[in-house]
Order: sequence, then structure tokens, then C-alpha cells
Amino acid sequence: MDCMKTVIDQQNSFIDRFTNQSDEILNFYEYKPGQQSEFERRSKLKSNGREKELSEVIHSYMADLNLSDKQLKNIESLRDGHKVIIGGQQAGLFTGPLYTFHKIISIIILANEQSEKLNTPVVPVFWIAGEDHDFDEVNHTYAYDRISRQLNKVKYNTLEPPEKSVSQYDFDKELVMDALSNMYRSIGETEHSKDIKNMVIEAIESSESWSNMFKVITNEVFKEHGLLLIDANYSKLREIEIPLFKEIIENREKIDDAFRNTQDQFSEVIKKRMILTDSNVHLFFDYNDKRQLLMYEEGQFYLSKDNDVTFSKDELINMLERHPERFSNNVVTRPLMEEYLFNTLSFIGGPSEIIYWGELKGIFDELNIEMPIVTPRMRISYLTQESKKCIDTYNLDLDSVLLNGVKKDKDKFIREKASDEVLREIDRIKEVQTSFHQKLISEIGENYQNRKLIEKNNQIHQHQYQYLIDRYLLNIERENEISMRHFETVENTLHPHQGLQERVWNPIQLMNQFGITMFSPSTYPPLCYTFEHITVEL
Repeated sequence: MDCMKTVIDQQNSFIDRFTNQSDEILNFYEYKPGQQSEFERRSKLKSNGREKELSEVIHSYMADLNLSDKQLKNIESLRDGHKVIIGGQQAGLFTGPLYTFHKIISIIILANEQSEKLNTPVVPVFWIAGEDHDFDEVNHTYAYDRISRQLNKVKYNTLEPPEKSVSQYDFDKELVMDALSNMYRSIGETEHSKDIKNMVIEAIESSESWSNMFKVITNEVFKEHGLLLIDANYSKLREIEIPLFKEIIENREKIDDAFRNTQDQFSEVIKKRMILTDSNVHLFFDYNDKRQLLMYEEGQFYLSKDNDVTFSKDELINMLERHPERFSNNVVTRPLMEEYLFNTLSFIGGPSEIIYWGELKGIFDELNIEMPIVTPRMRISYLTQESKKCIDTYNLDLDSVLLNGVKKDKDKFIREKASDEVLREIDRIKEVQTSFHQKLISEIGENYQNRKLIEKNNQIHQHQYQYLIDRYLLNIERENEISMRHFETVENTLHPHQGLQERVWNPIQLMNQFGITMFSPSTYPPLCYTFEHITVEL
């Protein structure tokens, strides 16, 4: 494998300003990203005292997995109060988009680097956002069909999507098997298919909940790198979280005010708002098999969907102490809970998550919880030999393809194959038509009906000339069908759906072609942490 780097952040974009230490941005964070001196400063922070209980919960959560020696060692390091590198994501179908694995790779790389530089264990932890209930975000993925060169949507089709947390959703195994079959109809069979299929099938058959299926696959891929996993919705974790939940309920007004005020200030700097919520409590409560936002008005807490159900503060806290598993965080309070639980060296997040954290600085200050180092995750694309051959054949610029796709290059290729004389002659006739139209307008006077008639006539002629150009170029396309296939291959592998590959492609696609070990961070030379976009040539 070989690695190439691309700067994909536009000048003055948020991530560009953040990683280049813009003071007006960094005022909303506790630490500067990417500086070793900041890692050293953060590493000296005293442990929170919850590490022993937390390590036991994580060990319990992972007890049904085949744990590696490195994972067991990291559980002990966690118990001893060593810092963690942490990040999280929802449990997508067959693990979801590639960027989920890229977060994990980022966590492992940064943990390894800081373990060496700080000369002390640093533990990689992945937080499965199993408390989320937006099933439409996780019930599908995409598969690239190399024969048709198209991206096909693969979906878990159920007539009754859950309204509760995905960790509590008992999925239909037969329907997931159908989705797996649909995926393989697109990606095809290879020498690695049997092993990859068996891994996924075992995850399906051994799991009762949606998040557990994700957990089994992810663990199998990354266990040798010592990755620890925890589901945010794990009931035993909730018991540790009771004190912070209670503090959030008791100080809900101060917390909401701190959030709104910080977001107002931050939006003045970045010119947008990322967290959009009407909640003024920032917690969810499970009621009638639905995960519902808690709201507060006129001395009463009530539910967003069953608003005739109300609680006093004392009733809600009493419910919390008896049934903590029924409470969960929203996007505002989840980062607070992560920091309450873990002795974090750095949080790894995507571009939107980095902004979320800036909007929450006031809440961290209000609750006297220090925000950790916030680090943008690594971003990676994979260049197959098939795509590389196409890029070389047409002398395409890889960086331009990653950022903008191939439309301009494809249009240029078609224009070069067309007759310059034909295109010039049509353009000349269009100009003659424009001149003729302008002359008639100047002669016709102010009669509205006549002017309208001439305008309409000009539009018809201009449309016909443009139609002639378009159909002529379309015929050129058809005459160069093989080349068009090549452009299509590059577009759908490196710039699918007009965006980065990692936001659309699924890890199963690449493991099926190159084997499970391709996502081992040790296989990417030179694997050091970078804020630039990496393209890995396969």
C-alpha cells in the first residue's frame, strides 16, 4: 500500500480555521488541536475516580466477545486510571459508512502515538451511540457494482421501524440476511468473500439487538489493536451515570442558558448553528416504548410525544434512581457524560461533531468539567488499481477528482472529440439569432403583445440550438462508450453522490475485495496522525 495526502479543506473553512489555530475559534475550546505540549498538559489531569467501576462495566459489556490479550491489558490500564482516546458513532447497517471505521482507525493511531510519546498506556475506546433512535439513519448502506459501475442502496426493509433506542431494537434476522444477500449481488464474490460473509453472518446470528450486531463485527476487525467498546445504552453504564443525570435535571435552566448563550456567541464566529434542538432539559426518557425528549414548562417536566404525561422534579429524580436505564442524553449532554465517565486525553470527531463541542463550551464551564483535547478524525479514500488506471489513462488530477469529481474532465474529453467547426457554427448561428432578436425588439416599439411574441420566438430558437449542441455531444458520448465507463468508474469510486468516498461506501465492500486485514492501521505506511486527507493506493 502507498499513501498520498490531499488538502481538502477550503481556505477559511471551519476545519481549516480550527486546525490552523484561529484564536476566535479556539476561544470555544480548552486545548489547541495537534500540539504535543497540549497532550502533555492534559495527561497531568487527575483521574476522576470512576475508572475501576467503569472498567468493570466495559469488561462486562464485552464479555460475550472473544477478547484479545491487548484488549484485556487495556481494560486493566483503564482500571488503573490511564487516559483514553475516545470517539463514537451510531451503529449502521454492516457498520455503516467507511468514516465510522476511519474514526476507529484515528482513535487507535492517536492512542498508539501518545502511548509512545507520553511513555504511558493510552487506551483506545469506541462509544457506540446505541441510545439514538433515528432508525432511518442506520437502516441502509450502499454497495458499488463493478459490472454496472453503479452504487446500489442496500436497506433493511421493515414495515415497523422502532421508536426506541436501536440498542433495544430486536431486529428481524431474516431481513438482515436479505440485505446481506442484496449487498453481495452488487459487490460479487472474491477469494475473501467466504471469510467476510461468515463474520457478518455470525454477528447476525449471535446478536439480539441492532447495536450488538455492530459490536461483534467491529470487534472482530479491530480486537488485535486493543480497541475497547461500550454501548451508550448499556444498562450497567446507566448506574454510574445517575449522579450526572441528577445534576442535569437539577440545573437544567443554567445548562440550557449556558448552551444557548455559547451557541449564540459561536454562531457569530462561524456563521451557522449545528445543534438544532427545542429541548430545554436535554435528556430523553423512555415511555410507552418510545424514546421521548424531556421538556420543562411552568414547574413541570413533560414528554415531547405524550405531553399530557408530567413529572415534578422530585418524581423525575425518584424515577432516575429506580430506573436509570430509561434515561439517556441528547446531543447537548452526551459529550458531558463521556467526560464524566472517562479520563479522556482526546475526543476524536468528524467536522460537524467538532462544531458541536464548540457550542457546548459554556456547559462544560457551568458544570466544572474540563473539555478534553478535541481532535478532527483522519479522513481516508481508497484508490483501487482499476480507478488508478483510469486516472492515468485520462491524465486526471487525483486531488481534483476527490474534491470535485470528474464532470469537468468528462465534458472536456467530449468537447475534444467533437468537431470544432460544428460547435463554432452553431455558436455563430446563436449569436446571429441574438442579434436578430435585439434588432426586432428595437424596431417593434412598445406594443406588449408584439414584444412578447418576439421574446417567445427567440427562446424557441435558442432552445433548439442548445438542443442541437446537447444532442450532438450526447452522440459523441455514445461513440466513446468505453471512455464514458471509465469516467463513471472513477466518479462512483472516488466521488460518489458528489462527495467523499468515506461518506457513502461500506467497509464490507473493501474487505470483500482485499481482506479483513486491510483495516489494520499498521498496514498504512507511514501511519502517523494527520489532518490532511489520505488516499491509500490498494
